[in-house]
Amino acid sequence: MARRSQQWKDSTLKRFLDEGRGQGEEDFKPWLKVSDISSKGRVTRLYSKKLNRTIHLLTDSQTRYFYLLEFDDRVVSVKEQFPLLSIADIMDQLDESLVKRLKNRDGTPHVLVTTFLITAKDENGQLRTYARSIKDRNELEKKDTLERLEIQRRFFESQKIDWAVVTSEEIPHQRSRNIEWVLPALYIEDAGLTEQEAQYYSTYIIEAFRSTKEPVRGLLDAFEREMKQEKGLGVFLFRYLIASKQIEINLDQEININHTPEQMEVIVRESVGVGRNVCSG
Repeated sequence: MARRSQQWKDSTLKRFLDEGRGQGEEDFKPWLKVSDISSKGRVTRLYSKKLNRTIHLLTDSQTRYFYLLEFDDRVVSVKEQFPLLSIADIMDQLDESLVKRLKNRDGTPHVLVTTFLITAKDENGQLRTYARSIKDRNELEKKDTLERLEIQRRFFESQKIDWAVVTSEEIPHQRSRNIEWVLPALYIEDAGLTEQEAQYYSTYIIEAFRSTKEPVRGLLDAFEREMKQEKGLGVFLFRYLIASKQIEINLDQEININHTPEQMEVIVRESVGVGRNVCSG
């Protein structure tokens, strides 16, 4: 549950608008930033390689959900902490109790924020826009929260945008944790590797997957010995292979490198042998 760490007043609203918050495409600026918030959970500021900018996430649940979006190839754009600045368009659809939610006690307009506005490709490759509000289940027991969500529902309905609430229980935590673990390996320079080296070593490991049924840990240890590399590089490259989608594993189970490729359900997704399960012979 995140709360503003500063008093909300007309001058703050004007400053946010002047800063261009809630606006932009590739250079989108979220309405709320980590620095604006005091939170009972952990606020997170992380760099998105997909979006090429820093993302501001205000709860653990938001962070978990964002990792799913970052890893999903169908997703092409994410705008976090997206403000409903044109809410006036539906004022005539709101009863008095809902209208009250749009102003503070001193009359300052209250800007409603949806956690994520997402642009993604559908099954036909067409771009579609989705809005998702991430909430802990206990928040849904509060009248003020439900009223704000109802305003959001009506707003996005008027915009013909698919909107839904996602609770923390609906987020696949294990998948999100696994994605969080593998994604940093896309920064191969952190391991002192060039792109050519990363690909050369990756090809070696992929071929090893195809020729052995021993546990992944043993395979990676053998790679380090054979290539005379420092301990730990093998695991880094294994993470890199998953993050770069050269291999696919079951992300809904805990990643345990003491398991065999078969137990991990490893599938190679490289240019040669696309979609081939390494255990299929």
